[in-house]
Amino acid sequence: MRVTASNSFCDYNNMHIYNGIRLTYKIMPLCLALFFTRTVFIGYKYLFLVTFVPCFLHSVYVLFKQGIAKPKINTLLLPVLVIALFIAHFSPIISNVVKESVNISLIIYYIVFSKLYYADDKFDVFLKWIVRFTMLAGCIAIVRFALSEVGIPLPLSVILFEGANFSLVNDCNFYSLFFIISIILSAKLFANGQIKKPEFLIVNIVSAINIVTGLSRRAYVLYALIIVIMFVCFVLKKYDFRKSLLYNILIVSIIGTLGVGILIMSNGYYSPEMSFDQKYRYYKVYSLVDNGVSYSEFDIKQQRKYYADKISTDSTNLFYNGDLKNGLSAWGTLRTPHDCISFELVEDECGDSIIRVTRGCSSGCWQVHYNGRPIVYHKDVTYEISFAYRVLEGSENPFCVGWRVNEGKGWCYNLLRTIEPIDSVWKRCMVAYKFQEDRMNPYTFLNSLRAGSTIEVKDIRMTCDDTTGLPHYVDQLPDSVIHKYYSQDTINYFTASRTGRWRYALELWQTRYDTKQKIFGQGFKYLEWYGQKFWHNPKRYDFPHNPIISSFLYSGIIGGIVYIIFLITCLWLYWKRRKELGVFFIMYLCCMFFSMFSGSSHFSFPLFAFLSFLPFIEYKNRMNHH
Repeated sequence: MRVTASNSFCDYNNMHIYNGIRLTYKIMPLCLALFFTRTVFIGYKYLFLVTFVPCFLHSVYVLFKQGIAKPKINTLLLPVLVIALFIAHFSPIISNVVKESVNISLIIYYIVFSKLYYADDKFDVFLKWIVRFTMLAGCIAIVRFALSEVGIPLPLSVILFEGANFSLVNDCNFYSLFFIISIILSAKLFANGQIKKPEFLIVNIVSAINIVTGLSRRAYVLYALIIVIMFVCFVLKKYDFRKSLLYNILIVSIIGTLGVGILIMSNGYYSPEMSFDQKYRYYKVYSLVDNGVSYSEFDIKQQRKYYADKISTDSTNLFYNGDLKNGLSAWGTLRTPHDCISFELVEDECGDSIIRVTRGCSSGCWQVHYNGRPIVYHKDVTYEISFAYRVLEGSENPFCVGWRVNEGKGWCYNLLRTIEPIDSVWKRCMVAYKFQEDRMNPYTFLNSLRAGSTIEVKDIRMTCDDTTGLPHYVDQLPDSVIHKYYSQDTINYFTASRTGRWRYALELWQTRYDTKQKIFGQGFKYLEWYGQKFWHNPKRYDFPHNPIISSFLYSGIIGGIVYIIFLITCLWLYWKRRKELGVFFIMYLCCMFFSMFSGSSHFSFPLFAFLSFLPFIEYKNRMNHH
């Protein structure tokens, strides 16, 4: 619903103060939308800077010249206190905190200095730009994905695209969230006549495609919930935009069904030669029926079915299809849509099959990796990889060989290589490693190929010195053994990566916090501890993926309790003004649902932080009018 003039955020008595910043006033909705939608497309960050900097400088100049009435903060005491507790533990050496502090500063700027928040018409413009920028990003994602399937990268891919899967950014959860928000906003805008039917239909179609292919389990749950709620509202005739709801239900249901069908048909049947992305999509569809199964359990079940009738290969070579007689079966590359990687099967002068891989730019990691029958690596057993290779372009040995494993002494992706000449062109490379712990199928083989290099490999072998008859492959293990001994390498993509981080927060609280630190916190030191725990690298910061837990870690019991009170107060104020702020209340709930599983702190997701301030501002203005 629209906010009426009497209940608006606007104080029309002060309109004359802003007469000198009309240009800023007109550009601000566009600028603000770019600020938030950079979450779905990094290219918007650059556009935001281009629009924001002139607006900021001009508005500050005019406001400084005319003077500003200081806002009353008595009703904003709670959000100000939350910000103060966050900044009180600020550490300039931590980039995450710097970014979130910048987010806070920009949000405060918009709230205090921008007339946008006090005008209904401009708020509708802001909402429309949110939807349109999200839709543009969604269309770019669809085009990029389609072109990547035929090996055509989009221009500036390395700079503009971060995501390795369908989404344009690394965080597919917040990426999908914006498309859910666009569906909600489009229903409101269409009902109020702010957008036309064609645009409304495009929003639903593009959003449905991006949500279905976005690989965000949380988005799937929330998407289904929205469909159910919209259907109930339509049946009960609860609201006065029944036609838009009917269209929305039909579009979402049809596109969602088609999307799942396309995923099933495109993946076909399970095969170990699938890329990880294909396997994961297949698992997403599978988990709709059996949502209690983890990814590792699903993969193992499918492996057992697949290999039940297959003939075992020579046990002396643990790599399936190491002679490449079956083409690229069991071999692949972790190429993403923006990588300059060429990966193909060719023949040498003798007619033998070889893998030729070329790296043209500075992105990419495992240029040739084994994805055949998953292998078990046993503790205290030495495994040796050997293969023949020749360099067509680049330096003499332009690659690394090893496993993506870190057992406390650094990553083992670049092991000491033994090079022996085979003839005037071909050489043989050998590496060996004794595992310190049992491992289940980590990434292995050739990685970090230098940019501008082209190499060819063949006769790929892996052997081990085990003589006790231990099982070689994951599908040979009973479930009880897998869960008992190989849990560190199993992946449950819905809860395990989160619950493990939540449990570690409790461990830190019990072991590394004294009484004083439990009361007042210990700042952002926990980011380094999380990096060491989950990445074996204290400089690679990690976090609990829950802003409530984070608040207890950086500001102690005092900060944690204040933050919980802040969230409860936000919900209460939204509920009290749900008629005026209904659509923002829904957006706030959606953002909160995602942030509680993915957020570093309350300010790491700017849209969530911004929506948290709105009910306080509305409450303040209502008190002023009364």
